Amino acid sequence: MSYCINCGVELQEDLISCPLCGFVVGKENITEIIDKSEHYPSDIILLHKKETRRHIWELSGIITFSGIVVCTIVDLVIHKKLTWSLYADTSILASWICLTLILLAFKKYFLIVPGLLVTVLIMLFLFNLFSPPVNWFYGIAIPVTIALFVSVTIIILLWQVAHFRGFNILAIAFLVLSGFCIVSEVFIDKYISGKVDIRWSAIVAVSILPIALVLLFVHYRMKKGKRLDSYFHV
Repeated sequence: MSYCINCGVELQEDLISCPLCGFVVGKENITEIIDKSEHYPSDIILLHKKETRRHIWELSGIITFSGIVVCTIVDLVIHKKLTWSLYADTSILASWICLTLILLAFKKYFLIVPGLLVTVLIMLFLFNLFSPPVNWFYGIAIPVTIALFVSVTIIILLWQVAHFRGFNILAIAFLVLSGFCIVSEVFIDKYISGKVDIRWSAIVAVSILPIALVLLFVHYRMKKGKRLDSYFHV
């Protein structure tokens, strides 16, 4: 059996160039066995995915900065100064930075999550500067944003350590998000009225609890150990 010494794909006996990577081999090399090759088809697939992410990042950069230019010019033409475009430009740029973190630090959650947190906080801080004298950044934006990212981090950690990733993950995610709603209402109430009066978040938590319990029952009693991806064929 003949294999390409560059990528490891199987070759027909009469081929002198690889149909996958295009590597030209001589007759003296075409019979090299695959365990002598340093490259395998899986390496080619991973390289292709990396290049795809890079192309998406480049295209998103073009779209991002084009959108910023368009919004700025339209705002200047209509209002003769920067008004709503400040919010639009900041949002577009923050979205592109978040996408950059996800694409370039793929699956490196210890880099992605803090980077997203800092990006969102900077965006909200700029929003607060654009709308003086309102000062909601320290009272609402910081605690609510941190609570949101803590909730997402908990879900990601549970996803990584869980032996079976089934409906139990969805149930825990619902419970964590209900806790996030309660924390959000606490800080919002303290900022608006100076006292805590939990209402809508309690309703959300009570509504979510039965759903979470049903999901846990389905996972541990009816479909014990069933992986979540098997339900959606992914």
